[in-house]
Amino acid sequence: MTSIFKKHHTLGLGQKLAVANFVLVSIVLAVLIGLIGFFVSKNIEHRAEDELNQHIHMMVSFLEATDADLYRRAEFLGKSFAQNFSGKFEISGEKMLIKDRQVPIFSANGNIINLNYQVVDKFTQSTGAIATVFVKDGNDFVRVTTSLKNENGERAVGTVLDTTHPGYQKVQSGNSYMGIATLFGRRYMTRYDPIKDANGNVLGISFIGLDFSEFFANMKESIKKLKVGASGYYYILDSKPGKNMGTLVVHPVLEGKNLLDTQDADGQFFIREMLEKKNGVQYYNWMNPGSDETHPRRKLIAYAHHANWDWVIAASTYVEEYTAQAHQLIFRFAMLGLLAVALLAGAWFVFIRRMIVQPIQQACGVAQTLAAGDLSGHLTASRHDEIGDLLHAMNSIGEGLTRVVTTVRTGSESVALASAEIAQGNQDLSTRTASQASALEQTAASMEELGSTVKVNADHSATANHLAQGASQVVVDSGQVVQQVVQTMKGIEASSHRIAEIISVIDGIAFQTNILALNAAVEAARAGEQGRGFAVVASEVRALAGRSAHAAQEIKDLISHSVGEIQQGGVLVEKAGHTMQLAIEEIQKVASLMQEISNASHEQNAGVQQVGEAIIHMDQSTQQNAALVEEMASAANSLRQQASDLVKTVSVFKLAAHHSNP
Repeated sequence: MTSIFKKHHTLGLGQKLAVANFVLVSIVLAVLIGLIGFFVSKNIEHRAEDELNQHIHMMVSFLEATDADLYRRAEFLGKSFAQNFSGKFEISGEKMLIKDRQVPIFSANGNIINLNYQVVDKFTQSTGAIATVFVKDGNDFVRVTTSLKNENGERAVGTVLDTTHPGYQKVQSGNSYMGIATLFGRRYMTRYDPIKDANGNVLGISFIGLDFSEFFANMKESIKKLKVGASGYYYILDSKPGKNMGTLVVHPVLEGKNLLDTQDADGQFFIREMLEKKNGVQYYNWMNPGSDETHPRRKLIAYAHHANWDWVIAASTYVEEYTAQAHQLIFRFAMLGLLAVALLAGAWFVFIRRMIVQPIQQACGVAQTLAAGDLSGHLTASRHDEIGDLLHAMNSIGEGLTRVVTTVRTGSESVALASAEIAQGNQDLSTRTASQASALEQTAASMEELGSTVKVNADHSATANHLAQGASQVVVDSGQVVQQVVQTMKGIEASSHRIAEIISVIDGIAFQTNILALNAAVEAARAGEQGRGFAVVASEVRALAGRSAHAAQEIKDLISHSVGEIQQGGVLVEKAGHTMQLAIEEIQKVASLMQEISNASHEQNAGVQQVGEAIIHMDQSTQQNAALVEEMASAANSLRQQASDLVKTVSVFKLAAHHSNP
């Protein structure tokens, strides 16, 4: 797709217009043909629906006529057979054995009907219809005579009428019944007439069956041979409720198969829908199972209900068989249309090339000479349409460019001279601005050094202030310690006095002990030999008391000397505490002065920083001004160069003779 667009961009204008015209007309033609095809297909489908409906209703009418004919014939035969048993009917109390069943004896005018085959056989021989007589036995009706035989040739006597048979209730009520029945593989139009006594009581049933199996077989073969379109066909479904509902009564291939659960390609139970609606038309997608078809095809089906036989007659065909010819015709028209469009596009291309492309090419040639600098070109424009306006405009462009080039030549020289003067002035201004910027840069550097010095001083003063505060705190703490020492010395002095008192008491005790020992020695001497041991003990006690007194005296002397020393130390400590208090006051003054110096240093540092920032800002502004001046000088030089280039550029234009420079 991208390559197509690229190729389209390389086409000429005439080719593009021809291609565009071809594409647009083709699209319109395709839409028209598509709409025509759609509506034609719909119309054909409606006609197919009408045709199938007409055929189906014709077939239903045929079946209804057949049914009516069979009905009239069966009615006539039933009445004819019933006349054979006119008279008095009665059921005796005696019974007869028929096929292993005791059956009441049924008689007419005294003639026993049980196992009497003469009447029924004669009727069958003369009419071709089967005949049967039932006798009522309780709630059952038992066959007592019949011309109907099974597959083995045996008469079907002794059998009963099923109570679920649709004719059972009608006959019980005293009414006749007619309907189709299949007996031993053959189809009959049957008639059941009640046999009554004089009081109207039902005693039995007379039955006839008109065999139309051959006619039905021929009818099925005829229906199977009928075609709808190329491959369509007719079929008949049994719609009677029960196990046979949905069974194919007639079909070209699947006769006897039950289709009630058959689904189309979309999963829809279309057979059930047909049996529910009874009459109508519907479409469905179908793919034959077991075939090599790869995708489903759309089918049309029309169907109608035959009420008497409870059949649904249907005709089915593929929609494409009706619309194929229309699609082929539309395809031919589309090919002819495309051929006509191609011829029209060719004629359109020739016309466009002559009327539009060639004049535009002439205009492009003049435009290219203008682009090359030759302004002397001129076009002859005799047309008064848009192309003529374009050629006149090209001539006007050449004349306008000639005037512009002449004016630019004159003005560019003036611009070159003025730009040279501006460049020189900007150069001088740039030199002066650069000198000013250099001076400010040096000032900013000096202020930066001063700011660094002031900051260092502020940091040192802050450090000194911190140290002074620490020293003041240390001295205060030392004064408190000295006060504690003074108090401790006083406590030691008091304790020494107390110890001296205790030593005095010990000395008194030693003295008294000595006296007691002396008294004991005297008493021991008086006792003689008996007190000698006690005298030795008293002597030892005196010696011990003497030593204790001597030791107490030495301790007392030592404590007295210590008390004197402690008193002298206390005096010195008090003097040291007074001196520490004076030092604290002086250090606190020094700390206060250092705090003021630190605050002043910080303020000075902040001021120097502000001055430095202002000078830096001035330096930056001056640097920017210098850069702008340099840019202006560069721009002026560029302007001068561009003016010079402009003069050279416009000099390449070739003007007409009356516009040339003198």
